[in-house]
Amino acid sequence: MTQNLPIGAVTSPHAVRLRRSPSAWLPRVRLHVLLMLAGVAAATAGAVVSAEPGQVTVRWSAGTYEIGGARLSATAPGVYQGPGGAAVVLVHANGATRAGASATVAGAHTTGSCTLVDGARTETCEFTIAGTRLGATDTWTGGGWHRRYADGRTSDITVAGGAPVPVPLAVGR
Repeated sequence: MTQNLPIGAVTSPHAVRLRRSPSAWLPRVRLHVLLMLAGVAAATAGAVVSAEPGQVTVRWSAGTYEIGGARLSATAPGVYQGPGGAAVVLVHANGATRAGASATVAGAHTTGSCTLVDGARTETCEFTIAGTRLGATDTWTGGGWHRRYADGRTSDITVAGGAPVPVPLAVGR
């Protein structure tokens, strides 16, 4: 027994299955892939932006030392204390200003010290964050510090008033 299927004439468009050309199906795939890649790029950009610290502003006067909106009041000449126990001490002697700080940042006890030699455009800093030591070098940019930590991370610190002021707190960590 044989099976005969009525497929029509050999020249009929119904008898022959034609493959679509690649240009007929690629635009749909490209759009899908393009949307997926755009989503991945947006997620990556969001992760990078959220991981980088924002810029911090420092203001200093004889009566206050303000950093990132936290205001520390003078309790003695060169000694500033905040309501949460944060403290900054600034001492100028022998042609250099040394600054030290102690604070709790994001739940971790942090200490720091910076040395700014008179007339210099860099300061060196050492920090201890939750028991881990970390060094940093600050370079004066004309309106603040560009800080590079020993692990390669960087942070920008704006100094109101335009004159270099030591920043002994681990900004951006």
